Amino acid sequence: MGNLNPTHSRSTPGAQTLIIETPATYPAERHYILTALLADWLGLPWQRVDAQREDTRIRMAGHNGEILMPDVLFQTAPQTWLTSSSLPSRPLAVWDTAELGLEVNLISRHLPVIYGDHRSPMSSLAPGRICLPLDVFGSAFFMLTRYEEVVIPERDQHDRFPARASLAYQESFLERPLIDEYVQVLRASIEYLWPGAAKPVPEPEMRLTHDVDAPARYALGGFGRMLIHLAADVVKRRAIRSLVSGPRAWIRGPRALDPADPFNCFDWIMDLSEKHGLRSAFYFIAGWTDSQKKPNYDIEMPAIRRLLRRIHDRGHEIGLHPSYNTYQQPDLIAAEAARLKLVCAGEGIQEKAWGGRMHFLRWRTPTTLYGWEQAGMTYDSTLGYSDHAGFRCGTCREYQAFDPVASRSLNLRLRPLIAMETTIIGKKHMGLGVGEAAYEVFLKLKRACRAVNGAFTLLWHNSKLMTTRDKTLYQAVLAA
Repeated sequence: MGNLNPTHSRSTPGAQTLIIETPATYPAERHYILTALLADWLGLPWQRVDAQREDTRIRMAGHNGEILMPDVLFQTAPQTWLTSSSLPSRPLAVWDTAELGLEVNLISRHLPVIYGDHRSPMSSLAPGRICLPLDVFGSAFFMLTRYEEVVIPERDQHDRFPARASLAYQESFLERPLIDEYVQVLRASIEYLWPGAAKPVPEPEMRLTHDVDAPARYALGGFGRMLIHLAADVVKRRAIRSLVSGPRAWIRGPRALDPADPFNCFDWIMDLSEKHGLRSAFYFIAGWTDSQKKPNYDIEMPAIRRLLRRIHDRGHEIGLHPSYNTYQQPDLIAAEAARLKLVCAGEGIQEKAWGGRMHFLRWRTPTTLYGWEQAGMTYDSTLGYSDHAGFRCGTCREYQAFDPVASRSLNLRLRPLIAMETTIIGKKHMGLGVGEAAYEVFLKLKRACRAVNGAFTLLWHNSKLMTTRDKTLYQAVLAA
């Protein structure tokens, strides 16, 4: 095996400390992903040591037993790192986990192998030794850091990396939290060899988030805009009462949101959240950077200030929704965050943890990360696809951000977005409407998060709760 040289460590070696023996390559990347999976998710102290080997060996200090797994991604030659030749080989092999013989809670016993044994993935379980065909750490690094989005140039009309370009979509695992399942296999292996080592699994949770693109349908904009919305509502929705409530809301303008305005359903949202013991997060736009995407409100309007106070007084969260063209300009994200915090401070509002989501889900790895970090924000919840719901990062757990280009961790947490209502409902995306077909997709994703004890992060705009059918579907998703 050769000499072992201690390198990056998460703890002082001792009882219950995992010793991770790997090749010496990519130490920063290895340290990041070992911290994320072993320390943060499994609650295990660990130490990595360099070893003259071509695989990864896991053992526990002071105990017998070992776990062996392939080491693939971090064997990439430096000159091909972040190039197409370092992407997973396709089609992916599929491993039937039943042949391992351990009880593991998975979405399906058949696991696509991102990096690992692509010839004929087989595992083995023997007294004191488990061999896995998965490169758990390399595969997790690939998905969590959005490695492929740095490599693959494809973008949609809003300059977003589309779901269809992703490995998860092309290999049909976008709707399952595959990295969480990999970690479930690793947890089961650790528990088999060293019972009681890993911390208890967390309780599943649901995170409700609401991007406030438009707090009012009739007020806050121009008179012509109000007439267009009014005509559409009368003709399409037969909302005759809008002929009265629309002009009235417009007249009140920036002073106060009209209770009858269909977009002003914030109290209804909070009532429902509280009924289910949940806390909603409302993300507000605090600037504008595109004349065609200018919001119809300003964060300093009296009506918006009153809304901010009402949300805060009821114990719900306020966060940032950076404007359209900020995703590649960290200074602008920081400036808009500062403006939001200043307005909130003027209203006596202070959040323990500031977070939010990018407008239109616009994102560029790693540039956008630095905007959130520069703004001093605690977390971002952008990373879901606009064109297809699912697990863009392969997980439904919060984790630390990492820049795969500069090889450094950031002071920012990422909370992957699992489902946005317009992605599933909208005709331009999955196109399932507001009936049973849409409900089944929401339910499938929610159950997948629950199966791995993760967080189902849902985005539902206040402006997409106009009709009884919209509200019925939203209520059903929360109750499921």
